[in-house]
Amino acid sequence: MIHDFMKPKSSLRQRFIAAKSDSLVIETIQTESKTNRQRLRLLKLKGTWRANDYNELVFEVTCRKGPPETYTFKGSWKLNNNQQIEYSCRKGPDVLTFKGHWDISSANRLVYILEGSSTSRFEFKVQLESPIIYPKKGEIRYRIGVGIRQSRLTAPGQILILYGEWKFGRDLGLTFQMDYGQGKVRVIEFGAEVTFGRNKVIFALKNEFGEPLGITLTMTHKFLKSFAAEAFIRLKSRQKEQAIEAGITIPF
Repeated sequence: MIHDFMKPKSSLRQRFIAAKSDSLVIETIQTESKTNRQRLRLLKLKGTWRANDYNELVFEVTCRKGPPETYTFKGSWKLNNNQQIEYSCRKGPDVLTFKGHWDISSANRLVYILEGSSTSRFEFKVQLESPIIYPKKGEIRYRIGVGIRQSRLTAPGQILILYGEWKFGRDLGLTFQMDYGQGKVRVIEFGAEVTFGRNKVIFALKNEFGEPLGITLTMTHKFLKSFAAEAFIRLKSRQKEQAIEAGITIPF
């Protein structure tokens, strides 16, 4: 059964109170047509959160028998200052807040893993706003269409910005550290293929499986030296090794 909560009902009103990693809390007010008496109930539904093909938020209720009940939250959502997803209900001031963390696993897909759940996650179809990013800005920008009733993501769409701080990880890999508020910092780790240019180093980012993400992080010679002196020295050493192997001079 599919519910669309934006369709008005004469005898039953419902309001969404809270969204947890594997549950949805609903307040219902049922009015008897003859007596106008009202009955208030709070329902806590167990289930799984996911995103549909249109990047809309969906909750599937766990049922013992038959097909699952599905609630589709139509329309756009946004990120708050703590990198959490917020959905504003159209009727009333109620806001559902989803706590979790971001993961970048492929070139055209962005994943938000809900806190405390092994099954609930939003996998969004996205496009990079620009494949070339610079660490000083501390952001990765995506274009995302929400609620577009087409088979694939098309422009125009809203801009989704992930804010964080770039650092060097193991074996000159890169990490993107994101602040989720209240002292919670989560790290996204990347592998990288390094190439050297004139007065710059270009990192082509890869996921944990070594697959390219379509993102290149460009660091100038001057910025890299002040950004991470130890990494700068190691990169200089690697650049010399590559130059000797290739028998050429790489300007850096």
